[in-house]
Amino acid sequence: MPRKDVQGLGSTLPASYSLTWRLVKPFLGLILSHRAKQGKEDPARYLERFGLYQKSLPKGAIWVHAVSVGEAVAGLSLIEALAARLPSQTFIITTNTVTAAKLVDDWTTGANLTQLYQPLDHPAYVDRFLDASAPMAAIFMESDFWPNLIHRTAKRDIPVIFASSQISDAAAARWRRRPALAAAVFGTAKLVLAVNEKQAGRLCDLGARSDITHRVGSLKLTSGGMKTDPSLMAILKQAAGDRRIFLAASTHEGEDLSVIRAAQALGDEWFTLLAPRHPKRGNTIAALCREQMPGANAPTRRALGQTPATGEVIHIVDTLGEMGSLFSIADVVFLGGSLLPIGGHNPLEPAQFGLPVICGPHLAKNQAEFDAIREIGGVTDIANGDELADAVKAGILTDKEKQISESAMKSYAERAGKRPAIAADYILKLLHDRTPSQ
Repeated sequence: MPRKDVQGLGSTLPASYSLTWRLVKPFLGLILSHRAKQGKEDPARYLERFGLYQKSLPKGAIWVHAVSVGEAVAGLSLIEALAARLPSQTFIITTNTVTAAKLVDDWTTGANLTQLYQPLDHPAYVDRFLDASAPMAAIFMESDFWPNLIHRTAKRDIPVIFASSQISDAAAARWRRRPALAAAVFGTAKLVLAVNEKQAGRLCDLGARSDITHRVGSLKLTSGGMKTDPSLMAILKQAAGDRRIFLAASTHEGEDLSVIRAAQALGDEWFTLLAPRHPKRGNTIAALCREQMPGANAPTRRALGQTPATGEVIHIVDTLGEMGSLFSIADVVFLGGSLLPIGGHNPLEPAQFGLPVICGPHLAKNQAEFDAIREIGGVTDIANGDELADAVKAGILTDKEKQISESAMKSYAERAGKRPAIAADYILKLLHDRTPSQ
């Protein structure tokens, strides 16, 4: 399809940004190779990073970009809502991470969906992708704003949409230091669906138009909820016996030690499930457990098909797609990515099971959601890992308190599950009302 550039976008992408990509171009192959050795790239699909494809891509698809797992969940929720209204429509979802690609591959959906890796933000690679796909619309999830990808899409008169949008204090400050770049990115949007009023205002400050910016909320929870596996739940409950279950969900390197020490401090009345964000770390976590608990039996690992024994202190759930089962049986949950400056993972997921969460101070990635859930008593904040064991013990509620808390959390999650449909209606109105001249 011939390239259709639109004149008069208002702001031009600073030449210095694309120049940076041109300077690093000779080294991109080496960078990808290094990332592949770390498990962060799929070497069989390197070409997709350069906008080259081994198969023809669907033309005229609605394209959704989601950098990692959390954004992919939000993107897939939105795709399902759009597909329910446009059953014959094709979709493309681009991701950056291997784990997000795996999530998409394993996702059960009726949508006509193609998963690709995002092209690197070099102008030539972006143009190759756009030439090959010619999408009818481009939806960027959360806070992954790639300047060339966004600006060059808008130049082709493809409507750019920001959905489930939010931006951290630190990221906003970086954009403010480059006002021309910010204007060229945020000023291209035809529709902005922010997670709350604060974020809507922040995105408008960076260049988004206020008249096309709306507060919809995070889209990270599907109306269908998370999957559960009754057989896994039965195995873990049997291993727990009469003990309470403490779940450390989506932990990162640097948080596992705090969880292990908390498990030790909790004693014989608790069974700890440690579910790392990146399952490949399972072996490393097991080694850390053996180092910290030399007198205990080696922890079992789900990835190795090992069944935890009755009385086992820690079981490592180093697999994907099983968090719903873990939330359904847990008594207390610590949500990872919050003791480190990662931003905290999605609290909507435990909320749909009526589970309050323990979290550290770093919540920027899902700040709006944490703030809302905190208001209904669903969040316990800790300053550091040393406070984790005490927070777990304090998280046990009376039957009456638990009933009230569960009801409030589930109601909040139920409302959150309707947001993708609301977002889809905004998007379809834009596409319906739009004319070629706009």
